[in-house]
Amino acid sequence: MLKGEATDTLHDIVIDQVFIDEQVDRMLAWEIFVRTIKGEDQQDIPPSELCDRIGVHKWYVNHLLEDIKGRFYAE
Repeated sequence: MLKGEATDTLHDIVIDQVFIDEQVDRMLAWEIFVRTIKGEDQQDIPPSELCDRIGVHKWYVNHLLEDIKGRFYAE
């Protein structure tokens, strides 16, 4: 049995940007999966609703598209 104080890693996880990015990617993949299974993948989803579901700020979709566009057209 280990002796000593319990460590609180929640604070470290919450401020770890890599962890947050992984969770956002996971939630986005889950939303895509669920919409595909339900047959809703061809229906539009408002960006604000998607952002609410995956827990990001309301401009996340715009920033994501700008990032993808920059990578797509990079030389």
